[in-house]
Amino acid sequence: MQRHKNKRRRGNGKVVILISICLLFIMSAGYAAFSTNINITAKGNVLKQDRVIQQWTDSSNEDFHTDYYRENIVSATFLDTNQVPNNATESWDVSEDGKGGVKAWVVPTIEDSTKYDLYIGANDGVIANEDSSHLFESFVNLTNIEFNNNFNTSNMINMEYMFTSCSNLLDLDLSSFDTSKVTNMGGLFMGCSSLTELDLSNFKTSNVTIMGAMFSMWNDNDAGRSSGQLKKIDLTGFDTSNVINMYDMFAYNTNLTSIIGLENFNTAKVNIMHGLFNSCSSLTELNLCSFNTSNATNMIGMFSHTTKLQNIYVGGNWTTVNAKTTNMFTNSGISSVTTGQC
Repeated sequence: MQRHKNKRRRGNGKVVILISICLLFIMSAGYAAFSTNINITAKGNVLKQDRVIQQWTDSSNEDFHTDYYRENIVSATFLDTNQVPNNATESWDVSEDGKGGVKAWVVPTIEDSTKYDLYIGANDGVIANEDSSHLFESFVNLTNIEFNNNFNTSNMINMEYMFTSCSNLLDLDLSSFDTSKVTNMGGLFMGCSSLTELDLSNFKTSNVTIMGAMFSMWNDNDAGRSSGQLKKIDLTGFDTSNVINMYDMFAYNTNLTSIIGLENFNTAKVNIMHGLFNSCSSLTELNLCSFNTSNATNMIGMFSHTTKLQNIYVGGNWTTVNAKTTNMFTNSGISSVTTGQC
């Protein structure tokens, strides 16, 4: 009897060992699969890839980016649902993976049935594409955009021309934007000539390398310059330590009288400054005390047509020795810059 009990115990031991081996194998296989999954490369959050909106180019002419809708959409709203309502005139799948997680649709406006309100939605909100350039470029009659905390920009890298030529945009609240990964802000607000104020206090720009034409009032759709309504731009929190391109950054803002925070700009890496303040004809002085222009190679027309400019303050790191300076002060209120004024 005792031998039988011992034999049963030994048998049970084998069962325990076999179960342990099986569990170890399952756990190992599961860990391997899990490890593989977290290494998948995808735009946006891997676990929420179905909420990532697609990208567009400057020549896109489909969905709500047709010439017709660019001219007739007057408002845009981001939602936390992708359910298209019955009164939608037209709808599109605008998800990056093409599986319908992000939808866009238009509804005729109440005031004018020939104009449209645009809605973009995904369950739990839309995630911005890494390349969000041209998202609203040339929506010439768009007056407002409501992001409603339903546009997650934490993975966004490229914002180039995102709102370019939105010439009737009256209000733009970007307080919910996370721009910590963005490297390109070129032409971001170019031609947004109806904006009267712009709050960029939450913008993180430490990774940005391109700010060319960021606030320029050149408007491609008007075949030229527009004066712009901005009188003040507050860039106090801007970190420009990695910027290499600032061409036409403030150009053609004829009503601009103040650029706050400019005195703290780190321009040590900037190569291109041509047209930086071109045609800012209401500026009377510029504090460029922090400007380091030792790496600047192009300063052509930098202060041209600044007809009211009387004073430019610069420090010891101001130099034009390596730069082209043709027409630097053409039709300007002053003719040269003297260092040591800070």
